[in-house]
Amino acid sequence: MTVPSMTIPPCPGTALGKDVTFQYKRDDDRDGTLILRWDDREDYIHDREVVGVIYEPQGRRPDEVQPQLILRIVTSQSSPEATKLRFSFEPLPVTALPLNYLNRHLLTKTPEHLFVPPNPDGARNLHVVVSTRSGVGEAQQYYSDVLKEFLAAVDLSPETYHVHITESDKSVTNLVQQIIRPRANRGIAQTILLLSGDGGLVDTVNVLLLSEQSDAYVKPTVGLICMGTGNAMFNSTGLNQDATRGLTSLFRGGPHNLPTFTASFSPGAVFLTDEGRKTEPLPSEAGHGIVHGVVVCSWALHASLVADSDTTEYRKYGAQRFQMAAKQLMAPEDGAAPHVYSGRITLYKTDDQGEEHAEEIQDSNTSYIVATLVSNFEEQLTISPDSRPLDGQLRVLRFGDISGADVMRLIGMALRGGGHEKDIMAEYAPINGLKIEFDEADARWRRACVDGKIIQVEEGGWVEVRKGKRDIVDLVA
Repeated sequence: MTVPSMTIPPCPGTALGKDVTFQYKRDDDRDGTLILRWDDREDYIHDREVVGVIYEPQGRRPDEVQPQLILRIVTSQSSPEATKLRFSFEPLPVTALPLNYLNRHLLTKTPEHLFVPPNPDGARNLHVVVSTRSGVGEAQQYYSDVLKEFLAAVDLSPETYHVHITESDKSVTNLVQQIIRPRANRGIAQTILLLSGDGGLVDTVNVLLLSEQSDAYVKPTVGLICMGTGNAMFNSTGLNQDATRGLTSLFRGGPHNLPTFTASFSPGAVFLTDEGRKTEPLPSEAGHGIVHGVVVCSWALHASLVADSDTTEYRKYGAQRFQMAAKQLMAPEDGAAPHVYSGRITLYKTDDQGEEHAEEIQDSNTSYIVATLVSNFEEQLTISPDSRPLDGQLRVLRFGDISGADVMRLIGMALRGGGHEKDIMAEYAPINGLKIEFDEADARWRRACVDGKIIQVEEGGWVEVRKGKRDIVDLVA
């Protein structure tokens, strides 16, 4: 809902111990500006930079005005060409902020999911995971200069949480296997602050779902601080509402169940690792490979561009790597037409009577297909416009045997907020699941993607996707 522009008359106060006049202007329901007028200048603090306002500790004389602290995150860029941003925590001590500003920003208490009791032996149950390889490598600097200082400002000293710096792509998996899962099964409440992209969340979910839960199981709570490349979960759940990378939602939001899906693979499917040079076995269940996800399972163009762009060289370009890989796939250097993928696709849908039925797609050629739980794969890429945050509904988007120009036209519409899903060349619908039976001789065209993980399927193999049935983790949103 858009609110009318609101301006309250200026009011006197102090900032940094000096007299100042405050005025707060609201432009819409998402942003506003606090104007600080000094004797010789004006300064501006935008709502998108502010996590909140707290009252500083008591101890003042009765006649003193209680001091306040604006908790502000400032983002900067060393140069227009730089891919990395720098973040700084710049709290501003003030007094007598305007009432309408306090009404919007005052934090009355630190949320319960951040005050997690330790174990009797003193082991801490608030975990901060710093993913050093996520995105363009901003997580370590954000933790050191922002999150650590911010937590201290709200009375969460480093002694109250455990910091885990990732050393490999197995670090999160090992943490969840060795600490999070055993404690959850003993009924211990835990919160994990993930400074990562979708990958850290996916690793957490997979470890927890690939084992049984005890009757005492308590779902861990995950707070996501966006440090990845595409950041689909971040961009689809409202965590991107400002410039704090999710810190505002961490303090103003609450835990919500995180929907999942399960992708079952034919017995010969394997993970591709080390930029496609190595393979690893999939976890197995009832003779089938199993991978759990929270964002997307895909084949064709989407899976190929994720796989082809997952290299050290491409990752330097952040989210642009996906568009770069897509251009290579849609306009091969040898001048050939883009590949059209061949396979049998079956959709599982619910009819008007509430019964499930299988619907086979007659066209065996596909350019693009995703089954997704989220709306946005990137901030500007609205791939599933009907999806709502954490609604748990799988939706399929598919383009059949169409030209590369038409594929790029439809993706361009998604980059502008949608409309592609209504195009005659697109199929878009809610589903309970789907199955793809691959009919490709070249292994390159038998790669599937589950939340950024690439799975190579054997010739004649298949993948089946179904909505998850177990509640395993809460996400703060």
